Amino acid sequence: MNNAAGIDKLPLNVTSFSEMISQSKIYVDKTDLVGTIALSKGPLFLSRPRRFGKSTLVNTFHELFANGLDKFKGLKIDQQHIWQDHTYQVIHLDLSLFKSISMSFSPMCALMR
Repeated sequence: MNNAAGIDKLPLNVTSFSEMISQSKIYVDKTDLVGTIALSKGPLFLSRPRRFGKSTLVNTFHELFANGLDKFKGLKIDQQHIWQDHTYQVIHLDLSLFKSISMSFSPMCALMR
């Protein structure tokens, strides 16, 4: 296979789980871990270096909680029956958008009201 031919399958600048799946991008299936974490109780602190998949991970949780297993067909979370197909209302706050609007704290708080 020509190296350049497969470059379009890389999820460059794509953090949306749904987009990766619908566009058949390369995706390393760690949904078994996503399911295990989703079933755990208590708070969770996600600490990873920059550009290390935090947004993609959070987006994967969003997709799972909001839409259930619709986009997870054939992935580990579906095959291993880790997640019972529950859905929940999801609030998604992208704090990176606030930085582009304002650098101060007060206007950011006003936007959330």
